[in-house]
Amino acid sequence: MKKLFFLTALILSGIFSVHTDAKAQAAYDTLCEYKTYYSLEDALKDPLNVQKLDLSMQKLTVFPDQILQLKNLVCLDLSFNKIPTLPATFSTLTNLKVLNLMGTRYMSKTPPVLTQMPNLLVLDLRDHPEWPAATFDAAVKLLPNVTIIK
Repeated sequence: MKKLFFLTALILSGIFSVHTDAKAQAAYDTLCEYKTYYSLEDALKDPLNVQKLDLSMQKLTVFPDQILQLKNLVCLDLSFNKIPTLPATFSTLTNLKVLNLMGTRYMSKTPPVLTQMPNLLVLDLRDHPEWPAATFDAAVKLLPNVTIIK
């Protein structure tokens, strides 16, 4: 009986995990239907036309301030980098709606500057196993109008 209960719980947690991933992907697909730039160098060639920038897995250790030149940026993917926080100037990205910070394990909490982002709709915080539940709860309280994907 215990094995059956454990197996059922395991299957259900997998279903909910897939649902969360599907929800995240659906939000991303809906809000981020733009040409994707995969290098900051390419994006800076035409900064005012960049709406989607994917700098995931670039081994970044600091936030590149040049991103702030992308005034029409809507979707930013900084996942799986080593950036410990976001600068106060990050709030100048006023068109940003989707921010992916998945797997940014050098961040100890949700960057406070995100409270100054009135158009932010989705924040992806998945893959932070080192964060206690209270850290995710604090993110939800900090950003009550943002969908937090955890």
